[in-house]
Amino acid sequence: MYSYVSLAKGFGILLVIAGHFTTVKYAPGFYNAFRDWIYAFHMPLFMSLSGFLFAYSLKRSSGQLPFWSFVRKKFTRLMVPYFFVSAVIALIKWYFPKGRIVNYGYLTDLLYMNVGGVAVFLWFLYALFLIFLIAAVFVQFKRGHMVMGVVALPLFFMTLPDAFFLSYVKVYLLYFWLGMSLFMAADKKVLRLSLKEMWVALLLFIPVYACRTMGHDGFLRNLENLLCGTLCSYAVICFCNYLNRYTSVIQKSILHVGKQSAAIYLMHMAGVSLVCVWYEKLAVFTPLTYLLALIVAVIMGVGLSLLANKYLVSSNKYVNWLMGGN
Repeated sequence: MYSYVSLAKGFGILLVIAGHFTTVKYAPGFYNAFRDWIYAFHMPLFMSLSGFLFAYSLKRSSGQLPFWSFVRKKFTRLMVPYFFVSAVIALIKWYFPKGRIVNYGYLTDLLYMNVGGVAVFLWFLYALFLIFLIAAVFVQFKRGHMVMGVVALPLFFMTLPDAFFLSYVKVYLLYFWLGMSLFMAADKKVLRLSLKEMWVALLLFIPVYACRTMGHDGFLRNLENLLCGTLCSYAVICFCNYLNRYTSVIQKSILHVGKQSAAIYLMHMAGVSLVCVWYEKLAVFTPLTYLLALIVAVIMGVGLSLLANKYLVSSNKYVNWLMGGN
């Protein structure tokens, strides 16, 4: 019924991979502009989709959410792979030291904060787990959704410490809540998720994004980020709802990628890193070669992840559990 959500996840994970293809020696202007655009909304999109599916699961269970079984499920789904993939990366960094040294402090940092740029992309799992916990608490109460929004909105504009990824949680809790609200509005046909609504969202996004490039800070910067993340995420979801009506090779491929997005997210950096190393060793730095390398990086990030998930992860129940059962 909501397969367009998987399509949106597919688009989102492709943008995540494209945004993670960063080389030290060279990056053309078009990529920097493209990456800035991606980072304006790609993680708000994923958090909104998570909130959408959370609200959908609540409806299917008639609003009942067994708290502790839900927490155990989400811990297995998110935190087990967070620690496992972090441990694998730490082991690789220990054998091939570069940048931060792997020591006791490095390992303890994994428990509560971003580790200095190493495995930085895993913040999403940690923050999403905490957001699920917060949402699960709110929905235990009458009008919990409304109260959650009242709390999430001012929290978005506050400053919180990086410890336990709270600086991420306070931002993305609001997008999660907006995703829940979107499901409720779409379910009641208040919003149609149509192409017309997509164009309206994009037309509003363009001037806000232009303001965002002016270098504002403080409250205004946060407001610009919120509007950009919300409007462009909504436009993507509307487009995917439209695309979902037409079966094609592209639609089926993106849908498959979306359904495997969790596994791809965990493993995509292996393929991306290989292409980065290859490109820097090739040392032919032009916008065209960078574009070609970017395309190859996206293909490798998706392809190697899907192959690894099929033949290494899913085929072994222990590894599958360590990877969140994706």
